[in-house]
Amino acid sequence: MCLMFSMSLDRHRESLVKYCYDISKVACGVAVLNPAVGKTGSLGDVAIGLVATFAFLLIAIFLEEGTSS
Repeated sequence: MCLMFSMSLDRHRESLVKYCYDISKVACGVAVLNPAVGKTGSLGDVAIGLVATFAFLLIAIFLEEGTSS
């Protein structure tokens, strides 16, 4: 089972990395930039947005490092 998951991940790794980078950008735009422009967000909303942005960014970096090995 693990070997099958590894083969599937290797085949789709580049797409997963792009997806995680895109989700990171969307999380930043919606949760951080939108409240800053509209003056409607609270500090908690911005903090959650930053955490989500960096979480997806770290996942993308982690997946991308797997392509070099």
